[in-house]
Amino acid sequence: MQKEVEATFLSVNKDAVRNQLTKTGFELKTPEYLMCRKIFDFSRIAPGKIKWGRVRQEADKVTMSIKEIRGPGINDVYEVELVVDDFDTAVSFFEACSIPVKSFQESMREVWERNGVEVMIDTWPGLNPFMEIEGVDEATVRHTTKELGFDFEHAVFGSADLVYEKELGIPAKVIDRLPRITFADPPTKNIPKVSG
Repeated sequence: MQKEVEATFLSVNKDAVRNQLTKTGFELKTPEYLMCRKIFDFSRIAPGKIKWGRVRQEADKVTMSIKEIRGPGINDVYEVELVVDDFDTAVSFFEACSIPVKSFQESMREVWERNGVEVMIDTWPGLNPFMEIEGVDEATVRHTTKELGFDFEHAVFGSADLVYEKELGIPAKVIDRLPRITFADPPTKNIPKVSG
């Protein structure tokens, strides 16, 4: 698995971020689009680890990934990803391995790029837009963060369940167990707590 070096900044103003990206030489690689994904439960395969499988329909491709979070920092997220031909076939692959689907999720994303650095502006159901900066190493991400006018000390590291916890106060464990996260049925603060 390879390290995914990425910092997330919550509750951003999309237009302000777009303006700053344009001023600093980033190019819009992919205009905003609806992204759909299925998440697969790895708890039987990797007990005690924060690890999952994912099949994702992006703007121009379908990807199949295994992700793992090994700690709370910028260098603690690992991923292996393949580009595949078909969403349903990739889902069938996980299912044929007896790895169950645990969630269907939607989000909106646009992607900007400059010199190998990607900046994603994401909107998830029920959340304010947030920005992710992904680069080859921490120094690159820190430099881009400063260049775009953000404070690296306010970055969060991890997946969208952490954003729900920080923004709506819904524990990541609860978000992780929701069978659907869609714009038609977004998570809200009053969803029931999960024990254990």
